[in-house]
Amino acid sequence: MTSRATFLSAIVATALAGCAASDDRADQFLLAPDRYVLYNCPQLAKAAQSTVSRQRKLEMLMAKAEVDSFGVLVSRTTYRPEYAQLGAMMNQLHKAAADKNCKLVPGAENSDGVVENEPSAIDIYGLPGGLH
Repeated sequence: MTSRATFLSAIVATALAGCAASDDRADQFLLAPDRYVLYNCPQLAKAAQSTVSRQRKLEMLMAKAEVDSFGVLVSRTTYRPEYAQLGAMMNQLHKAAADKNCKLVPGAENSDGVVENEPSAIDIYGLPGGLH
């Protein structure tokens, strides 16, 4: 019985160690390197604006979902992977903007909080200029 308890303890410890992994480290594996190398400054700004807008929407959805333990599970499995990918996209956008000496203003929205020409999920994850 002792070996079984040790085995179960090892499995629980391994699972918890996986949960403790940083999203920042995982982000580097979610996107192709130099994804935005062909973007010019206006395209980088538009992509950053779209990405920040989607991040804000996901944050609101996660906050709504996390009112109970079941909601936390739903939030982590449904919204968190996309949120992590958007974080990786923002890191790459900032890197590309710095390499090209562009100034990103990702929070630029209209007074009503709506981003103009906000792309769909296909546009966010697509090629520059909406080429698919």
